[in-house]
Amino acid sequence: MRPYEREIHHLLPPGADPEPVTAPTGWYFARFSRDLRRGQVVPVTYMSYEYALFRTDSGQVGMVESQCCHMGAHLARGGYVREESLTCGFHAWEFDVTGRCVKIPGGCRIPSRAVQRSLTVVEHSGCLWFWHGPGPARPFTELDHAQDRRRYLHVSGEVHVCRSDLLTVSEHVTDVAHWPCAHGAPGPMAYVPLRDEGRHFSFMIQPVDANVTRVQRFRPYARVTMASPTLALVTAQSQPQEDPRPPLLTVIAAVSPVGPGLTVAMWAVVVRKLGPDWLLWPVNRLWAAFLRRLVRRNAASDVDVLRWRRPVAKDLWSAADGPSVRAYRSFYRRNLPPDGGA
Repeated sequence: MRPYEREIHHLLPPGADPEPVTAPTGWYFARFSRDLRRGQVVPVTYMSYEYALFRTDSGQVGMVESQCCHMGAHLARGGYVREESLTCGFHAWEFDVTGRCVKIPGGCRIPSRAVQRSLTVVEHSGCLWFWHGPGPARPFTELDHAQDRRRYLHVSGEVHVCRSDLLTVSEHVTDVAHWPCAHGAPGPMAYVPLRDEGRHFSFMIQPVDANVTRVQRFRPYARVTMASPTLALVTAQSQPQEDPRPPLLTVIAAVSPVGPGLTVAMWAVVVRKLGPDWLLWPVNRLWAAFLRRLVRRNAASDVDVLRWRRPVAKDLWSAADGPSVRAYRSFYRRNLPPDGGA
């Protein structure tokens, strides 16, 4: 277990019945890819349910309900991966990445109900993401450029446990007013909406003073695209207009609900290489490490706030807050499933 998972384990009440979590439809962070080896299974808790997250010998990833449908054994605590299946440690029933039982020892007929609840999982940009919501999972296309491993490096960041609800933590990325205080912006920042309809929400954060050239050593214009309601992709630009070139740096910031009042917030980076690895392998790694350090320093400004922030009983706005957070809340709520996401 990772340190943040041990913290979650101590905070969750043992044996408690799961309370529904309200969450919008979309992709959610499960774990960094590097933290799930081939042949490994780990317990993870999201949306108030515990799952067994595993990687088969061929590299496929599955995320199934942790309690075995046969006789209730825990598939992540005593279970193990055997080739392409997750095997229960009690009676050796085997399940594939979709949760379907594919083998029972002794050649017994497999009952039709021998199926584990499962979530769709994709591996993208150095992270494992699971789909939450009705219907088939939407393709994860917002970061397609990062799949070109010849040109991009995926660099894992950090995961922090926050004792608050999903919306309260996830909306911080749209809070333009906190930039001068928390991120060292030399003056007020403006929120410029780009697209706000249906499942789409994107905007630009830029200095009000056009003479500002750097914000914490980054280019002053930040384009934010919400790939999902709680998954933000942030790219720095030198101009307010959309830059058609592949981004030099993309910061991934995502929030996933563990249970009521308990979430995890993560960040990672995708870095464009300075040249081909056959020529610049060490330079590319040093460059990525340097950018990761800058992002980590920037993210540290928010960590303590997010870990302990709570929703207020009644909103209290000032003119300096601007419309960005309220616009995001509207986007968040319109993407909630009809059943509330439980």
